[in-house]
Amino acid sequence: MDRRADRVPPAGRRGHVAARPAWRCRVCAAPWPCQPAKLALRVEYAHDPVGLSVYLCVLLHEAAGDWLRLRPRPPDPAELFARFVGWTRPVGAAAERGRLDQLLARTATGPSRGGRGRGGPGRPGRVPDRRRPPG
Repeated sequence: MDRRADRVPPAGRRGHVAARPAWRCRVCAAPWPCQPAKLALRVEYAHDPVGLSVYLCVLLHEAAGDWLRLRPRPPDPAELFARFVGWTRPVGAAAERGRLDQLLARTATGPSRGGRGRGGPGRPGRVPDRRRPPG
């Protein structure tokens, strides 16, 4: 049995692909990538999540260029990122990012008791030279 035949969609069944330059789904007319397109992309790139992110970053760049040619105002970068790339992050990534932000906030406020490090936000701390007495 030919494995390539398993990957070809049945005749008449079109995939949820982008209609450019509007970047709407050709099947359901939702902003692309629509939910079925996201699912198909996740399946296709199941073993290469970094490749999926890189591919979608390229499409984001192309979509931003199309947007600028069609509309008088520039797109919201955060909105485009969330639409094209943000959904690819693993489910636990947001929680992990929150923990990292908390850790960074704690370390930016100053050293803990007896610790050496930064003197506060934006101010590098000075590590005392223990070889010379203060004077």
